Amino acid sequence: MSAGIEPLKTSIRIWWRDASGKRDRETLYDTPPTDANIKKATAIAQSIDTQIQMGTFDRDQTFPNSPKRKASYFGYYLNQWQTIEQSLVSPSSWTTYLSKVNNHISDYWTHKQIAKITVEDVEDWVYKNLIKQKQLSSNTIKEILGLWRKIYGYWSRHQSTANDPSQYIKLNFNDPDDIYPFNRSEISLIIKNESDQARKNLWTVMIWSGLSSHELLALAVSDLDLDNGHAYIRRGVVKGVYRVTKNRRRKRQVELLPVVIEALHNQIELIKDVPLHTVMITERDHRTKRPHSLQFLWHNPNTGTHHTYEQLRHQWRDYLESINVDYRPLNNGRHTYASQVLSTGVVSAEWLANQLGHSNTDMIHKHYGKFIPQDSGHIIKILNNALQI
Repeated sequence: MSAGIEPLKTSIRIWWRDASGKRDRETLYDTPPTDANIKKATAIAQSIDTQIQMGTFDRDQTFPNSPKRKASYFGYYLNQWQTIEQSLVSPSSWTTYLSKVNNHISDYWTHKQIAKITVEDVEDWVYKNLIKQKQLSSNTIKEILGLWRKIYGYWSRHQSTANDPSQYIKLNFNDPDDIYPFNRSEISLIIKNESDQARKNLWTVMIWSGLSSHELLALAVSDLDLDNGHAYIRRGVVKGVYRVTKNRRRKRQVELLPVVIEALHNQIELIKDVPLHTVMITERDHRTKRPHSLQFLWHNPNTGTHHTYEQLRHQWRDYLESINVDYRPLNNGRHTYASQVLSTGVVSAEWLANQLGHSNTDMIHKHYGKFIPQDSGHIIKILNNALQI
């Protein structure tokens, strides 16, 4: 027989051996070994023996209240998170999330009983493991904690009383890196010294439109209404994957400065004979893909499509070095645009947020825009005229 019982002082233990011969057991607590209880336990053991022989034994069904059932462990809800969350985010975001979970959450938490996780357990993990051993930044730990909370939430939403044991974690954050936009003299050097017309057009649009690099690279001729001074942001490209804007607000109409309109006219003339290129674009549900035939503005004749981020990054770095301008990443063009616009004193932060595709001004003040004193000497004149002092 591959199953049996062991009467204890105040309980009865049921044991069994699976098809491979591995021994396992469950204890029926608060079940003293009376004749009636022994009879019931023996019947359970006989049923397990039959199920093992038939290959149908399911521990969770036989012992639904067992602390050893799969649904008692953190790993069970980690699997739920993987199944559901993957369909809710873009492929690039999912790759980032999964990497953090695999590297910092899975091994530590998978085999822990989720109902028994305490505040102290989470504190030990964060302060002794993530901070001391792996020496992660506070921002990275914050992101990892956010993922942990999502996984924990798949269990806690079914509990009548379940407090988040990670709520007491305190992290010290460094001041954010100072924004380093290009000033007017640097912008002038960048535009005037570029001898290649296509790149000159690109640098102009990159600095004076406010588009992010992934929006800029995926921009096509059909997205432009230059007679009315507009560009329509419909898609982006990240690591070769095209998708519609991540929210409806980012699918927006951008007002273009005359210098940008001129650069775009010049670029359209350069690529007028370039054929359409068909790409698959992922819709907002992250599953549906539809083909779109587009004439990309920033054509790479070596590949037949537009420049990639990496190709452009190398060109940009080499070019800034050649004209002796401090290197900033490609997306600094967006920062520069925001900072230059704010420094004029002409428009509000609300207008700028709408132009950049944000729902409020938080990102403008915290991340994108920096007042540039050397480019804002005219503001006092505007203020004097407005106040009529």
